[in-house]
Amino acid sequence: MNREQLASHQPLRIFDELIFENIVDDLVSKGFSIQENGLPEFITDALLTRQRWIADEEYKKAGIGRSFNYQKAEEIRGDEICWITGSTPEGALWLDWCAAMQNYINRSLFMGLFSFESHFACYEPGKFYKRHVDAFKGQGNRVLSLVAYLNDDWKREDGGELVLYADSEDLIGTRVLPKIGTFVVFLSEDFPHEVLPAARTRHSVAGWFRVNGSVNDNLDPPR
Repeated sequence: MNREQLASHQPLRIFDELIFENIVDDLVSKGFSIQENGLPEFITDALLTRQRWIADEEYKKAGIGRSFNYQKAEEIRGDEICWITGSTPEGALWLDWCAAMQNYINRSLFMGLFSFESHFACYEPGKFYKRHVDAFKGQGNRVLSLVAYLNDDWKREDGGELVLYADSEDLIGTRVLPKIGTFVVFLSEDFPHEVLPAARTRHSVAGWFRVNGSVNDNLDPPR
């Protein structure tokens, strides 16, 4: 996808509004939304274009925790990540589309979503991310999580499902196959989840909508 093609797309179109409305309805009724083949084709194409051009050295081993509590823990998660800064046309388009989603959800649900951060994630065969939550209740400002998938011709036997659990007692969960064009949105504090090992290299984009946790002159999230 070239710059002219990217520029021809508006961040929010009627088609996108229908997707966003489905997400809002699902969040109200069950707290999560699974949109199979829901990612607009021009967004999928842009993400694939950027993902294919990411150099190996741009990927970094992912860790757990934030700031001084950050640590690498391969026994918990084995993915490699590359943050999306908006410095490329493809990354900027993705962030614009997510901003449109943020604005739509804020207008509909008054969630006070303030910012969004996102990265590419690559799981080599056999890698996983053990069961976890993206934010602990009352201890973080991640409110809404988003995961989108970029894997062509992905079959059930390839594994690598996202498993979304209803609560800490749920041992079965809802499984999401990481097929291209599928994306998931869920309340960050409410749903433990994990990524199962895959037989193939698995590509996704993860992101988090945050509320403003700033105190005095300390910005959180940082700008």
